[in-house]
Amino acid sequence: TDGVDASLLWIAVPFGVVDVDDPAFVRTAERIEAELVTPSGGVVRYLGDTYYGGGEWLLLTAWSGWVHLTAGRVDVALERLQWVERQATETLDLPEQVTDHSQDPTRVAEWVERWGPVATPLLWSHAMYLTLVHEIGFA
Repeated sequence: TDGVDASLLWIAVPFGVVDVDDPAFVRTAERIEAELVTPSGGVVRYLGDTYYGGGEWLLLTAWSGWVHLTAGRVDVALERLQWVERQATETLDLPEQVTDHSQDPTRVAEWVERWGPVATPLLWSHAMYLTLVHEIGFA
């Protein structure tokens, strides 16, 4: 496929296979930004994802913030951090993803019926949030 998956961000941060300013990575990151960041600021995994409707993933949004931070765009990193914080439940749990702006809302119910509600809390979401907090220098 010629589609882009937000998980490709990992190739630069933290794995360092390429630098964040590598031309191929920059083009990939630009596509992720243009195609996979929703108007609300969350990041979906890939176009056409139907897992829980293809919602916005907290860990990918935090990871996107980390990439932006590494590239010197602190303002975008802070926006991504704040988006993740707004997804916390009343008990401050972070879910795997949120379905408010899912790509295909008609597919959410089928996954809820199959597996139950979106995983909440999800340790990986919490870990990526704390990683971004740490990298920004808040902790």
